[in-house]
Amino acid sequence: MYRVVTDDHIQHQLDALPAAALAAFAELRVLLELDPWAGGPVSPANPDGPVRTMSFGPGHEGVVAYLILESERRVDLVQIAWLG
Repeated sequence: MYRVVTDDHIQHQLDALPAAALAAFAELRVLLELDPWAGGPVSPANPDGPVRTMSFGPGHEGVVAYLILESERRVDLVQIAWLG
């Protein structure tokens, strides 16, 4: 299991999510704890890179970018956006 880490910047983005996005983000967070490598690479030129993205929400209205620190079994959230 991985530990998902948020900082003040990410917490501000989470606080700005609409109520409809919160359940979808909670599901995404569980997935990140279990299998963060399921997300796609930020750079197609580096498909095995540790910086990944994953969408969330019923219509994939949300996207999160994150960094996997495998040696620490840690996932640092970098950016969260909701386009819905």
